[in-house]
Amino acid sequence: MRILRLWLIDVGAKANVLAYWKVMALLGLLLLCKSPSTQAQNACINPLFPGNFSLTKDKVCVGTPVEVKTGPNIINVGYNFQYDGKSPLGQVTFASSTTATYAQPGSYTIIQYGSGGGGTVLCKEVTVLPVDQVKFAAKSCSGRRAMIVPDASTLGQYDQYEVYWGDGVRELKTRAQMALELSHTYTNAGTYTLTVQGIYNAPASCRSTLTTAPPITVAANAAQPTITALKTTSDNSIDITYMAGAGSSVQLFQKINGTYAATGQTGTGGGSFTVQTDAKQVQCFQVQTQDACNSTPLKSDEVCSLVIDVKAANKQNNLSWQPYAGTISGATQFRSYRIYKGSLPAGVVTNQATSSYSDNSNIACGVQYCYSIEATIAGTAQTIVTSAPVCVLGINGELPGDLGSTVVSIENNHPHLVVSLPTTGASSSYTLVVSRASEGSNTYTPVGTIANKNAFTDETADASTGSYCYQITYLTNCGVASAPSAPVCSVYLTSKSPTGIDWTAESPFTPEKIGNYIIEVIDSVNNTRREITNIGVNTHYDLSATDLDIQSQKYRIIAVSDNGAVSYSNFYTFRREAKIWVPDAFTPNNDTQNDTFVIRGTYFDQFRMSIFDRWGEVIYSTTDKTQGWDGKVKGQDAATGQYMYHIEVIDLTGVKTVRTGAVLLVR
Repeated sequence: MRILRLWLIDVGAKANVLAYWKVMALLGLLLLCKSPSTQAQNACINPLFPGNFSLTKDKVCVGTPVEVKTGPNIINVGYNFQYDGKSPLGQVTFASSTTATYAQPGSYTIIQYGSGGGGTVLCKEVTVLPVDQVKFAAKSCSGRRAMIVPDASTLGQYDQYEVYWGDGVRELKTRAQMALELSHTYTNAGTYTLTVQGIYNAPASCRSTLTTAPPITVAANAAQPTITALKTTSDNSIDITYMAGAGSSVQLFQKINGTYAATGQTGTGGGSFTVQTDAKQVQCFQVQTQDACNSTPLKSDEVCSLVIDVKAANKQNNLSWQPYAGTISGATQFRSYRIYKGSLPAGVVTNQATSSYSDNSNIACGVQYCYSIEATIAGTAQTIVTSAPVCVLGINGELPGDLGSTVVSIENNHPHLVVSLPTTGASSSYTLVVSRASEGSNTYTPVGTIANKNAFTDETADASTGSYCYQITYLTNCGVASAPSAPVCSVYLTSKSPTGIDWTAESPFTPEKIGNYIIEVIDSVNNTRREITNIGVNTHYDLSATDLDIQSQKYRIIAVSDNGAVSYSNFYTFRREAKIWVPDAFTPNNDTQNDTFVIRGTYFDQFRMSIFDRWGEVIYSTTDKTQGWDGKVKGQDAATGQYMYHIEVIDLTGVKTVRTGAVLLVR
């Protein structure tokens, strides 16, 4: 009722009848407004006495003050700047303030309540506009260009938009223009800061919060990118090295069915790409610039791979390839092909159309040769194209020369051969085929092969059973064989008589001849060794009396060639059996003739003799081979008759001999 008091004071001051009736009418109106039936009614609808005020602007931005101006004949006026449209006047708070500032965008009702004209009410709408930022992305492009890409969801309700490019150029854009990507070309390359601001036309005449993007750097026209190296690294992989202007973005393209398609691989400045593809076929590539503005790309020269094929022929390797298929123009020139054998240069070809090359430099059979080809193209920058290496085994049909000296000797009771390789037509990889014939046979059968070695042991031959003869054939990896070597035969030692040793005469050497033999003698008991020389080329040796006195000795023949090569035979043990002589009767009558039963023999090491009577009782026993039975039993003469004996002898080689029988005692 604050407003009502103001009005009453005003009535007292004026003191006229008209004012009195107006106050009475206002009281009636207030009572009417307090009626329960009108509490929910919008006070702005059909007021009994309309008020009068105006707005300086019916559209403002958030944060911009709204000002009202009261019209004539309205006194004791009050305002509410956010009337909810449903509260009765008695529940609305009015104030004398004529300005208000809104913090949130939206549509607001301003209600006026005054005493002029008999109690007046008037409502007006004000629209509060948002000032949210217009978000955008700034992109730098080639050719000193930049692009703005706005976020359409942030364009808001603005009537137009001011774009500042950072170089003094400001542009006003419509909403339709802002929906597109905006671009600008700078006079000079450099770094620029871009801003965008939304603008409302009158009556709001206000702007959004300024949006500033991070600085961008624009460059002058990009340089043409170049591929500086293309190297095939395997059957399915190619490495590409490229160069582009500083900061320039590029993408790799590959020609597929005659049309270039993006590989999806991108880079900036300079670097390399690896492409997984069928590298056994020629593949062509380009590097193209790309930027955020979708500018027309700059393209490198077309660079294509090289694929070579290598075939081995007799004493030479033949290379072939498809001539270089990349860009060749006035600005891009072919320089040369360079052939590499392994890591070393093997030849240079300067004609681009050339597609073959032959290498006949010291091609050896079975040796692996690896080749690659490198093309040099000079353009904006030099480009090197390198093929993958291709390897082949060399072929050389030249017959290998004869094998050199060959020796067979017995080691661990098996023939062991050592051969000297050919000095001509040999290869670094080869096979020796070893053929064998038994003693007395001329039929040679392969018994083994050895690869890249010149020594062979025949594990299947027992050197103690006979002599074995061998031939060796040298076989290159190209299948070319030498003539078989002359036969060499192992020396076989045995005995053909009771008093001598014998050995085979076939030579264990080729092409050398036997110069002489040496007999090696090893005592079987004490393992001492000695040699018997001056044998010459004889193949029989009679043992001396000294040798025959020894029950067992081991012998070996050493064959010596004219050039001093040595070959050993098998070991042969010459052994004699122990000898036992037993009399069949003796006469113990003290006539000094055959008075004792004594055993005689040779090579005795241990001796035991027992005499038995007819009942099997031992009546005499001795271990002394020099002692005999004197025909007595317990000091008494034994009766005439037959007595049984049991004799055990162990000889010097450990062999046991048992002799049993009967001896006749005669008196």
